[in-house]
Amino acid sequence: MSSKFFSISHLFIWSLFVWVGFAPGTGIAQLPNTNIYLFDLDLSNPVQPLINPRFLTGFNADGYNNQPAFFHTDEIWMTSNYLDTAQTDIWALQLHSGVRKRITHTRTSEYSPTPLPGRDGFSTVVVESESEKTQRLWKYPTRPSSTCHPLFADVTGVGYHCWLSNDTAALFIVGKPHSLHLMSSSQDQPTYLTSHIGRCLIKDPNGRLLFLQKVTDQAWYIKRYDPHFDRTEIIIKSLAGSEDFCLLPDGSLLMAKENMIYRYDPVADITWRTFFDGSVYGFKQITRLINQSDQQLVLVNQL
Repeated sequence: MSSKFFSISHLFIWSLFVWVGFAPGTGIAQLPNTNIYLFDLDLSNPVQPLINPRFLTGFNADGYNNQPAFFHTDEIWMTSNYLDTAQTDIWALQLHSGVRKRITHTRTSEYSPTPLPGRDGFSTVVVESESEKTQRLWKYPTRPSSTCHPLFADVTGVGYHCWLSNDTAALFIVGKPHSLHLMSSSQDQPTYLTSHIGRCLIKDPNGRLLFLQKVTDQAWYIKRYDPHFDRTEIIIKSLAGSEDFCLLPDGSLLMAKENMIYRYDPVADITWRTFFDGSVYGFKQITRLINQSDQQLVLVNQL
């Protein structure tokens, strides 16, 4: 199945359609209306660093499209309720051609598709039981002949994850409060690191984990954990109320707040500075940000 991507000018038409056509009580009403957009990055242009905007999810513009991840230079995978509003499946989008492919077609909901480092397949958070809120991390195949299975069978409540090595993952465990753990195939139980964390987990080029911690209701910080030395340090106080950020190759961070994106360069900046104003495209609430090196940026906008 293929689809040509919409240009950004279609955003305003689709926004009107979503507002008029949304039907409370359907499966869509259980998930927020989110859409995914692609921009080319031009970091040499401080006035217009995001160029060539493309609307990627016009095929499901009034639905849930979220948690994008680069699987190849020209391909992202994402979570979507396209064709099945009662649950979510994993879809692949080829960025150049606009071709889309359904990766999973199951009776359960899958979220957060992530390439498995050093091996075939991908990891995904599976909601195994809505009534019991059972969520575990599973390995799914990229080839039909392979099998799928839980990666850490005894670890439940997984909300998000990030691979730090071929067999060690950082896990966001849902709770009151949410907590951060490390888990590997050689462990029986996960190793607790800290609590009151945000959903964004990123590995830097040196194998360290970047995460957000909500120290108080007002004081949220982006921190860096080094698993080799079991040491955590503060990078920067985050933007108030914002959880999602991404890491650029030069070590700077991008973080969204409402319809704006800000940048922090630890070498040149003492605080966040304005990077991109999404209001020009009608964005309301920019949430997730992922980048393909310093070449492309994918963002999620929630209506």
